[in-house]
Amino acid sequence: MSLLREVASRGSIAAAAGALFLTPSAVSQQLSVLEREAGVVLLERVGRGVRLTHAGERLVAHTERVLAVLEEAEADLEAVSEGVAGKLRTCAFPTAARALLVPALARLRAENPRLALSLVDLEPEESLPMLKTGDLDVVVTYGFDRLPERADPGVERHLLLTEPLYIAVSTADPRAAGPIRMADFSDDGWVVGRDGSPFLDVMVRVANEAGFEPHVDLHSNDYQVILASVQAGLGVALVPPLAFFAEYPGVVCLSPTDVQINRQILAVIRRGSGGRPAIEAALRVLRDIADHAGVQHATVVPKAD
Repeated sequence: MSLLREVASRGSIAAAAGALFLTPSAVSQQLSVLEREAGVVLLERVGRGVRLTHAGERLVAHTERVLAVLEEAEADLEAVSEGVAGKLRTCAFPTAARALLVPALARLRAENPRLALSLVDLEPEESLPMLKTGDLDVVVTYGFDRLPERADPGVERHLLLTEPLYIAVSTADPRAAGPIRMADFSDDGWVVGRDGSPFLDVMVRVANEAGFEPHVDLHSNDYQVILASVQAGLGVALVPPLAFFAEYPGVVCLSPTDVQINRQILAVIRRGSGGRPAIEAALRVLRDIADHAGVQHATVVPKAD
């Protein structure tokens, strides 16, 4: 059943096979055995990938509950026998890795010398499947209030902070003094995230709601590349406060008068694992770091009254 869960999470048999160090044919054979035992079809093909049938969704839901109970049992044993020790595998998208996770790990190491820490920076679409397979323990990820969030019974989400998104423009732009509306930028080029990223999806959605299809020829998931592009006059962009850890004197951030866009930064763990002393300590420290995070170098032009 955990194999079915992995295939559903990654969207294809090939991707699940790669994550589990199996061949696609071996995964297909095991899934065929599972379908024969269940007596129903569990997966259906969609384009180049696969998705769960209704029966498959119900079986995976049961699997999530079983795995959560096992996580709770392991957490109880660790709390009794180890305390804050062992290995904690963490991940964050690059902006949060710099601003939140690195300071949190430094504090955890100082407070818990028996805790071995690891860190990798990945985008949510890469990190969340690894969390569910047990390759990671704590993932710092993000979401937008303008995008629907898919429910996942296999994970717990802990809100760290909510921050607004501004429209970043070059100080040479005549609109830099504000006030501005989203629709004022219908003819501009936008510097956006890579294809398939929530960052690109939210930008396109907000633009569509404002009545235009954005020009999106410049793609990067690195806010330093994005801000450098805006400063150079190559386009405009949506940016959050945490993107500013260096000075960009040629960039001004504007709050649009016709729309408000917020980004939520969350710590995500496997359901049932929150009782592990190391994970509990990590969540506590991340919350404290997030409480003190803020804009350091952004020049923000407020909305007009």
